[in-house]
Amino acid sequence: MSNFVEKKRFNMAEKEKNNEINNAMQDKLIEYIDLINVQLREPATGIFASLPVTVNNINNNNTEKAMENLQGIYKNTYRILKGINNISLTAKLMGDYEFAKETINFSDLVNNIFSSSEMVLPDYVKIYTEIEKGCIVSGNSTLLTVGLLNILLNSMDYRREDGVTVEISLKKENGKSVLVYKDNSLGIKPEISQDIFNPFFTSDPYADGESSSRTGLGLYIAKKAIEFSKGTIFLNTEFSEGVKYIISLPDEIQDEENILKSSSSEFLLNRYSNVFIQLCEYCNLPDLR
Repeated sequence: MSNFVEKKRFNMAEKEKNNEINNAMQDKLIEYIDLINVQLREPATGIFASLPVTVNNINNNNTEKAMENLQGIYKNTYRILKGINNISLTAKLMGDYEFAKETINFSDLVNNIFSSSEMVLPDYVKIYTEIEKGCIVSGNSTLLTVGLLNILLNSMDYRREDGVTVEISLKKENGKSVLVYKDNSLGIKPEISQDIFNPFFTSDPYADGESSSRTGLGLYIAKKAIEFSKGTIFLNTEFSEGVKYIISLPDEIQDEENILKSSSSEFLLNRYSNVFIQLCEYCNLPDLR
């Protein structure tokens, strides 16, 4: 009799556990649906609204106004690409997807990401870099690129009225490549600073915990990109005093010919590069003509 009771309890516990897992999966699915609505519906609606107006301007030979409308459609298309990019990466990071592991010249990658970004961002953005050559790491270049651009995007989203200043240093220290990223943004409230790396964390970290329209994927992708390189990311911040990220990646030693190199032209001559996609809200997009 006791065995029967124990077996029944075990089955009930298993059923309860399975129900919890199913409920969690359902909640996650709802979050993804909401995410798609936010990331894709708004710019898609903007495109639909602009199309008849653009056609009308073309028919009336109002070329200047038509080009203005086309620029809005162009930017909204990039916003859709950005949403697809972030959602796709998040789904892969949460699943069992195996990213390609590469040996990367991290010094070149960091330099080219931020020098290219400064060239296409508004004049109120100043990025200062001090990068030691020869920092070689293992990881995925796309993940690291999107991760670092998302950190820069946060500096843009939560900028002060007097502009954006970013200071970046990259040095080799005790068998590691250590990147320190510091900005003059509004800063993050300390009680929620650990939550900002969680996916779908939507409270505005620079305000009083109120709801934000953002999807909370940028810093999650950044953290996962760094972890894929066997590295760590620490946040140092005071509310109203900017943020400071300390990223540490273990050095990787490989033959020179196997090291993945990058150049700024990869970011600036490719209209589908992550610099334009991730920074599309602020940057000068490639010429439409």
